[in-house]
Amino acid sequence: MKKKILYLFFLALAAASCDFLEPFPDGSYNEDNYSDYPEIIRGYIDKAYNLRPTSYYSTEYIGTDAATDDAMFRDKATATRQFSIGNAQMGNDPFSSIWERDYKAIYYVNLFLKDDLGKKTRYLVDPESNAVLQRCLQGDAFALRAWYAFNLLDFWGGRGTNGELLGVYIPTEPIDMENSRPEDMVRPSYDDCVKQILADCDSAIFYLPIVNRDQYLQGEPFHVTGAIRYRAFDALSMKALKARVLLTWASPAFNPGADVSRWEQAARAAKEVIDFKLTGETGGLNPAESFLWTNPNTPEIISLGHISQNNTYETSFYPLGFGGTAKLVPSQELVDAFPMANGYPITEAASNYDPSQPYVGRDPRFYASIFYNWSSVYRNQSPYELMYTFVTGEGGKDAPGGVTTSPSGYYVKKYVSLGWNPNDVSIQTAQHCIFFSRWTHLVLAFAEAANNAVGPTTPIDGLTAKEALAYVRNRKVNTGTVDENGVGSAGDPWLDICSTSKAAFDALVKNEWRVETCFEGIRFHNVRRWASDVSEINVPVSGVSISGTTYTYKVIENRSYPTLWLPIPYKEMRLAPGLVQNDGWESWK
Repeated sequence: MKKKILYLFFLALAAASCDFLEPFPDGSYNEDNYSDYPEIIRGYIDKAYNLRPTSYYSTEYIGTDAATDDAMFRDKATATRQFSIGNAQMGNDPFSSIWERDYKAIYYVNLFLKDDLGKKTRYLVDPESNAVLQRCLQGDAFALRAWYAFNLLDFWGGRGTNGELLGVYIPTEPIDMENSRPEDMVRPSYDDCVKQILADCDSAIFYLPIVNRDQYLQGEPFHVTGAIRYRAFDALSMKALKARVLLTWASPAFNPGADVSRWEQAARAAKEVIDFKLTGETGGLNPAESFLWTNPNTPEIISLGHISQNNTYETSFYPLGFGGTAKLVPSQELVDAFPMANGYPITEAASNYDPSQPYVGRDPRFYASIFYNWSSVYRNQSPYELMYTFVTGEGGKDAPGGVTTSPSGYYVKKYVSLGWNPNDVSIQTAQHCIFFSRWTHLVLAFAEAANNAVGPTTPIDGLTAKEALAYVRNRKVNTGTVDENGVGSAGDPWLDICSTSKAAFDALVKNEWRVETCFEGIRFHNVRRWASDVSEINVPVSGVSISGTTYTYKVIENRSYPTLWLPIPYKEMRLAPGLVQNDGWESWK
């Protein structure tokens, strides 16, 4: 019996690390008999999960911020930077690997779902435990297909060269896109794509536990469900995905008929998730508490991804003077988007913004996200010693112009470990997490959708857009420094002012999306779903030059896209002639 268990264990390990239809060296399974091996069937789900991004430092997260006005890659030759300034190349498309990855994951999921293969497979000896596992894995399959399909839609949904608003091809049968393309591979309408994804979300919600927490097991076996699934999708994460899909579908770029009911659907979907996090979970979420990027157990998390222990963020964001390479840097436009501590934008006289001291008295989120001239890095453990000070002024060690210094004069602070020091004898790496969905995202989604549906102060299901946005603006912020932690003021006069009209509130919530979720890969998609014309995303990206107390701001480069939409990868247009290319990319076919 022990030998058999060990054999199955190593079989499962092999399944997780190899191509599933590649036989073992001893020929123990092949394409004709692999269904006799339950570990292989379950491995389809594991493989699809393992294909999800493992870090914010990737093309589709922080990398997409560098394709907006929030950031840029330092190296001018970076494919994303070249793409964003109008030098897109068919053979060097920075996003094509996402397309290939997503379809590979959907292929594995469809293998599991075909003919109810996964649902019929016996995984465990105990009937009750096996039934629970079957149910969870079936839910996982629908959840993964919905997640990857929406990722494809988020990147490539758009108006085709035929003038129609198109989605992406979502196969529901196992099609290995690495080796072939179906003859009928065409792009359905955007609306049909949304319906398919929402249907998969609903199927996932039907099968999955509400959350992956032991207290919700209700007698179910601990070794099958509950916290053991902490990085898998659950019903709540699928409800959050539905809210995001509905929000995008309601947005101007994808809602040409300005259907207000879509905004209301999005608001109600987001509100359900907000309420559960506040009252449904044991103890509830305290919306005033700060959020920790290194804590996978923080109550705000709705969908948790990979957890790693490395120095990727530190070496990518710090300058050479502190062991880094400054690969990606914030823009002046992002810095200017952060309001003052009293909530007013820096363009308002009541903000008390002083142009000669631009980094004094800012919103605490600024200090948690950006390193600037004379900002310091303190160790996050007692005695909280000073480890490094940025000097980005003229002639400073971190000033623009160096090979591994920021061309904008700013550095990313968000995500970096303040316990990491390259000069330590024993360098301490920190735990880094990637969160696919968090409570704040749903609050912002609700605020935006509710405002567009009924205005800032009319409630939907007992909550107004204004009240939702107050959650975000008045919470504690962990800045990681000795003297810059803060809480938003009890009163928020700028929120009051903006809540007198839909238009003013919409501008405010869009800016809150920007500062609250910077470097999370969200702005790239937001600015496209909000825009009515490509001129709205073709904007300058600037930096600062500091000489004494004189601050000079200059444009470093301009975003230059031919259209709001991304091109369907050139390879796909060659292999699937039935595909319609997105508008503005007629030559990519």
